[in-house]
Amino acid sequence: MKQAGVPPCGRVGHTMNYLPVNQSLVVVGGRNDMMCGNPHIPFLDDMYLFLLDQKAWIQVKYIPCSQRMCRIGNHSTTVVTDGETYEKILIFGGITNHQNP
Repeated sequence: MKQAGVPPCGRVGHTMNYLPVNQSLVVVGGRNDMMCGNPHIPFLDDMYLFLLDQKAWIQVKYIPCSQRMCRIGNHSTTVVTDGETYEKILIFGGITNHQNP
């Protein structure tokens, strides 16, 4: 299977969910030992979509109400959807190094 786009790096402690309205998979956060070797950056702060109909990876750049997602791993995600027009990804728990000022 040939795919388009740049796939996410290998990782552990991430989540992957199916988005039925977009017919895609979403990958959120996690850890890659080579990219997270710095003790101040223990987790990834990225989100990728794999569009199943196009066989293409795209990186989500912005998340509503935030310029970027906190670095997060070992979390849970779920998709809330009506299956036709509405879907929202909920992220809960996990470990992060984000500190409130």
